Amino acid sequence: MDVRILLGLVCTAGCLGERLATTMRPVRVVGHGHVRIAAADATIRVVTAEIDQVELRVEAHGYDLPREVEVAMTPHGDQVDIIARTHPRRAILSRRSLRLEVRMPRDADLESSSGDGSVEVAQVLGNVDIRTGGGRIAILGGRGTIRLRTGDGSIEGRDLDGSVYATTGDGGVTLSGRFDVLVAQTRDGPLVATAAPGSRVLEPWLLQSGDGSVELGLPWNLGAHIEASTGDGPVTSSIPLQQLGRSRVAGDVNGGGLPIVVRTGDGPIQLSQR
Repeated sequence: MDVRILLGLVCTAGCLGERLATTMRPVRVVGHGHVRIAAADATIRVVTAEIDQVELRVEAHGYDLPREVEVAMTPHGDQVDIIARTHPRRAILSRRSLRLEVRMPRDADLESSSGDGSVEVAQVLGNVDIRTGGGRIAILGGRGTIRLRTGDGSIEGRDLDGSVYATTGDGGVTLSGRFDVLVAQTRDGPLVATAAPGSRVLEPWLLQSGDGSVELGLPWNLGAHIEASTGDGPVTSSIPLQQLGRSRVAGDVNGGGLPIVVRTGDGPIQLSQR
């Protein structure tokens, strides 16, 4: 169903500068669900529940409706596609915004891409893949393979469980949870990661900032080979490692294992065991 039809029922002559909202007809998910969201320019919020359908609420502000907004939700077996497009036809002084609120099955996979806009996700037990050209990404509760990418904005992930890959062009990264793989990178900003008990280094870990401090907390019994270095700043560690000058440490902990590499171009590094 195309949301332009629904919005047209609310405002048949077109509404300019007003905030309108509509709820679309739910779409049932068959089997293990996969929800895909594609939005050119929208804020996206996703929550989950013990349900077998996908629900969508749309809020639009500053657009001439229904001519400038198009949203569709289409099922394809176990997959549901949500597509949001805007077609601005004239300059406007007031601020435009489009917001998508999605409610989906808790164990479904989620894939979301947007040109510009923040993304918030809560309690997804399937795999997660989020990409945005510019905007903050926040995920509270996730399990599986989790990929988070933004061109410009911070990344925050809490209560994560699985393999996590997080990259931002400009912004801080804060991650906590039980990790099997952890790759976190920012070109400009601080990076803080806290690995919970039960974490494993099943593939090499990498924590890297081009310009910013890095803090990594590890469980006391994690086995790995650790290397940490900074281009400008001290490296401090409560983990027993070999100090190789002021700006570098390295060594095996708990019998060694695959590498954990921590790097920053400019800033201090702090390593600790919990």
